[in-house]
Amino acid sequence: MTETVAERIRSFRQVRPELPAPAERKAVREAAGLTLAQVGSAVGVTAQAVGLWESGRRTPRGTLLDRYAEAISAMRELA
Repeated sequence: MTETVAERIRSFRQVRPELPAPAERKAVREAAGLTLAQVGSAVGVTAQAVGLWESGRRTPRGTLLDRYAEAISAMRELA
């Protein structure tokens, strides 16, 4: 069976990273000894944005999701 163009395009989509629960995000940051401002600076957002993500009131999207997931992974290595 041949694949349609639409099916091929859909297959190019990248899988978005999964984030841990908000409380775990905060725990990882704190275990790494970093402030909200430091994480925000690394991701390219404000400390307030990171605080909203850690509280679960907001969720990063697009490239910010990718950057934040990478930051969490790096923080886990530091902890």
